Amino acid sequence: MVSWATVQALLITFGPIIVTRAITHFRSSPAPSNGPKRPIRPVPPHVSRALNILFLTACLALLSTLPHFQPENIFVATQSRLQTPSEVLFTRLQTIRPLTARDIALKSKLVSIDSRLLYLTYGPGPLADCLFCNSDAPFSYLYYAFPSIVTPHILHTAVLGAVTSSLLSGHEGSFWRTKATIAGIGLALAELLAIGTYNYKVNSTVTRTIDLDAFHWRIQVYRGIAIALVDALLGWGMYLSSTNRRFAAPISPAERLESATRVIEGASSKLRADGALRSAVVRDEVLRGKMQNYWVTEGDIMGQIYEERDVVDSVKGALGRLNLQQITEEAGRYADGVLGGLPGLRPEGTMTE
Repeated sequence: MVSWATVQALLITFGPIIVTRAITHFRSSPAPSNGPKRPIRPVPPHVSRALNILFLTACLALLSTLPHFQPENIFVATQSRLQTPSEVLFTRLQTIRPLTARDIALKSKLVSIDSRLLYLTYGPGPLADCLFCNSDAPFSYLYYAFPSIVTPHILHTAVLGAVTSSLLSGHEGSFWRTKATIAGIGLALAELLAIGTYNYKVNSTVTRTIDLDAFHWRIQVYRGIAIALVDALLGWGMYLSSTNRRFAAPISPAERLESATRVIEGASSKLRADGALRSAVVRDEVLRGKMQNYWVTEGDIMGQIYEERDVVDSVKGALGRLNLQQITEEAGRYADGVLGGLPGLRPEGTMTE
């Protein structure tokens, strides 16, 4: 059976290498290029709500690591060695605070080194409350503690499922649903594996309180940090994907066609409205007269402007800098493009390719 010390050694040895390579791979991985990229946008409101929930659960997970929210370790509280007699141990505890019913139950259980070792491994709850557990069958404490171990992970997985549901966060969140569920279940399995493979007798030769490995309290700190880390990574991923900065699928041909169709329909509506307006102006005698007067006046004004000496010199200078041959060719190509499907209407002398 693999011990927890071996797992720790492997994590310390290979953890930095794996994390560094993962970051390098993420930075160097090319973004999807098989289509136009989606424009970057602000975080949608429904994704923002999901991110707020993740932030709240991450904060609660970090708060759970504080000593105030964890059960008391009587050996640390009384600064007693593991070999301290029960009477002395609980007399010291009574000088700190009144004894509770759980303390009385623990006093009758912590009579051997094995029971104290199991206390450091599984905490005070199983030792004080379990009726079928005994130190001769150490795994019986694990069976009793199993619900309390998996309950935080079940709640965490439920939160992950809620924030990645299409009902709350839309398709931006449902993209991460499978990954988030795997992460939540993986944390639970990792904690069960760590507790199940931990050598609870590692403290049997420790003579100083400061050297005791309070595994139960340590694993609770690791749990809170791991849950907060998963929530932070999920929130980061949802932020990147919802704003189209990363992980966003390119615009599909169907979406591009739909967008082009909407643009064409909008332009067509404007052209129809312009045609209706022109028709109304032409049909109305008063409006038609005003329109004719406008263009007559406009022609007189522009004629006077073009007769000014400065304007004439400027126009001649501009025409002298233009390449009339190139402009003629471009105009011919444009006319061919517009009238290409109507050969009979193509102007004579236009360029064809």
